[in-house]
Amino acid sequence: MEPSDLELWQSAAKGDHRSFHALIDRHSPQLFRVALSLAASRSDAEDVCQETFVAAFKSLNSFDGRASVKTWLTRILMNRAAKIWNKQRNDRKTLSLHRDSDAEDGRESSRGFWAGSLSVPSTTSAVDQRLDLLEVIRSLAPEFRETVVLREIEGLSYQEIADTLGVPRGTVESRLFRARAELRKRLTGYS
Repeated sequence: MEPSDLELWQSAAKGDHRSFHALIDRHSPQLFRVALSLAASRSDAEDVCQETFVAAFKSLNSFDGRASVKTWLTRILMNRAAKIWNKQRNDRKTLSLHRDSDAEDGRESSRGFWAGSLSVPSTTSAVDQRLDLLEVIRSLAPEFRETVVLREIEGLSYQEIADTLGVPRGTVESRLFRARAELRKRLTGYS
């Protein structure tokens, strides 16, 4: 019989590194899906997960067991993702993929070069719609993005989301309502 999350956490808190690794192995696929949904790239998602695991290891003794271990780990991940997002906010810049014909010397800038090489026709509209949806989700305000990801992608209940984010259930319901309204508004061209 496999040990429960709580049993693994208790052993890990007493210094059993194998128990901690077993706990992380058990929850890392779900945590990575959440990170991937929140991050701008796969590498950013991997960084968020690594920071989550380090923070979880450092705070093993501070976990009180009132929430599930899964909720505790997801909460750490959400906090790490938010910190990274806020830290990088000022560093993020938008790069146009269109030709830059305004170069002073008459030549195309490197942006123009990339525009031609990156424009590949789509094979299906379903793929385009999924990519558009993910892009719109990523552009939502962090509190709305987190709520949508946890509910619609991870399938957590309203109470689990509230526990994960450390907010009242009513706040989760409100954020989800507003996030869905924003998604509908931004994706009006899709049926």
